[in-house]
Amino acid sequence: MNSSRWRNWGLVAMFGGFFVMYCGMYSRALLPYLLIIGGIGVVAGILIYFRYGPVNPSIAEIECPRCGQRTRLTGPEDACSHCRQPLRKTENGTYEPYVPQQK
Repeated sequence: MNSSRWRNWGLVAMFGGFFVMYCGMYSRALLPYLLIIGGIGVVAGILIYFRYGPVNPSIAEIECPRCGQRTRLTGPEDACSHCRQPLRKTENGTYEPYVPQQK
């Protein structure tokens, strides 16, 4: 999965956690539970950001063969961050489009 997708999920988890905690203001009986659930969401988002947030500046940018825009690929199989075209690294270090196999 592309690291920008993981960062998006981290952002959703953090804002979702804040929203759940905010909803606790309207129900005094549920406030402790919603604060705990929201806190878990915020912590999950922070952990996702710590894992996938930093982008290595030494990763070379390539031009996507499908859309022509510059993108960074972080592994042997990754997707273009603009058009989501799956790309695979070849033996000579270039990337080529491919169709992922269903598991």
